[in-house]
Amino acid sequence: MENLDIFLGFFEELNTFSIFAQNIGLAFVAILIPIAIAIFRDKNFETLDTNVILDRVINGKKLVTYLWIILIIPFLWYITNNVFINSISLLLWLFGIYIILRILGDCYKWMKGHKMNLRFNYLKALKNIQDMEESWHSVWQTPNINIQNENVFFKIFSPTIDQLLKSPKKNLKTISKLLNDFYNSINNRSIAFLVIPEDVFPKILAWHLKIWQKKYKLLGKESKLDKRSNYNEILRILNDIFNKIEERSLKERMAYSFFEHFEKHTEHYKEKLVENNKKRYYIDSLFNIFCRVFFENVAKSPEKYDIWEDYFPEGWKIKKSNYEKNIIARKLCSKFLQWARDIVLSDKKELAPDLGDISSNLFPEVEPSLWITILLLFIYSRYKDNRMKMKSLIEIEHSWDFGPIWRVRIRDLSNSNGEAIRKMDEAMQLADEAERKKTFELAWLLFREQFSKENLEKYIKSLKELEPEYKEDSEKENKRLRLLNVFNEMLKFLNK
Repeated sequence: MENLDIFLGFFEELNTFSIFAQNIGLAFVAILIPIAIAIFRDKNFETLDTNVILDRVINGKKLVTYLWIILIIPFLWYITNNVFINSISLLLWLFGIYIILRILGDCYKWMKGHKMNLRFNYLKALKNIQDMEESWHSVWQTPNINIQNENVFFKIFSPTIDQLLKSPKKNLKTISKLLNDFYNSINNRSIAFLVIPEDVFPKILAWHLKIWQKKYKLLGKESKLDKRSNYNEILRILNDIFNKIEERSLKERMAYSFFEHFEKHTEHYKEKLVENNKKRYYIDSLFNIFCRVFFENVAKSPEKYDIWEDYFPEGWKIKKSNYEKNIIARKLCSKFLQWARDIVLSDKKELAPDLGDISSNLFPEVEPSLWITILLLFIYSRYKDNRMKMKSLIEIEHSWDFGPIWRVRIRDLSNSNGEAIRKMDEAMQLADEAERKKTFELAWLLFREQFSKENLEKYIKSLKELEPEYKEDSEKENKRLRLLNVFNEMLKFLNK
């Protein structure tokens, strides 16, 4: 009975304790105000951190609820002496104090720098679309994130996109927004993050294939026009991401990793197609985006020699054997010829050295200067007048500088006698002859119409007719004679 009297007496004195309890609540409010100001000062990840702080650190709704509890409950103790009500209210007040202390502990951890794990956990659990869009925008626009954290962010970002793709009807615009934010801030990302891990570039390529398939499967379906338009927009963004990764890889010495992933993806899906009214091959779309950036940047890359010698797949180079067996070599050839034609017909003389360099490396078995002549003839085949074709060839070879387009052959003259030197000279001559033969073989394979016997005879005739025109210009006359020699040699090759 004595213990019960003490217990009941405690609740009778709660009205006195309530003043102290209210002061505790007000003290918490006074402490939380400067803490809140302090934790919102960091401008990196600004929107993300605001969401994390409000939802995970301070937990705004919970904070307001329990502050209300510890401030309001003491007033109950003024107006009632009911033991049951006071017992429940005291327990609630103590629990409120516990929650506020936990929040203060989380605020301390945040201010001491334990932020990344809270950010990661918040993004993993994120379901609200608006918060998702705002938070990821905040992540990607933040510069100078270390590569380990970039990798963790992408490992959360990737399944987020995958999950949204499972319900495309309502999520396509969100996917577009998330990927577009990633693209717009891609220069903030380290190139090592973009191409070295297995998580990033391969995933971009996987999304590219998936969205390409979905877009072309809807082609021609009028009822799905809006959906196809959304897929088309996502594919455009993925194309831009691919191009930016490719460009930066070529410029920032990461070509090895780029080609390692790109070759694996391309070889695996080179026969992939969508059949909808007609066959559409994935490789056509993929090489449309790859070739433009590659041709515009590879000749200026600091890794140019390593790219052609080691990184660029040997099976993709345009040799007669590769062209006949490998669809990728055929697609590359087609894209290169289109690019070369655009350069020449648009009179972009500043790109002539790039054209010469790429031509000699992409076609490794041909004699480079002879091959340029053959390429130019193909480009000018649009002219029906053979005399105009020949004049154009002479003029462009005279006025354009295609750079040092020849193969370097090295012979060791140390400790060599006259007989050894003679044999080396013979070997080099045989190599030159073999190279010219392979050049003519490839020209015949690719440009059979332009190099038919009938057309070659017409070219020779037109060149002979141009002789008087170049009598006073020795340089152009030398170009004319060189072309005459090339076409005569080609004619002999076809007659064998």
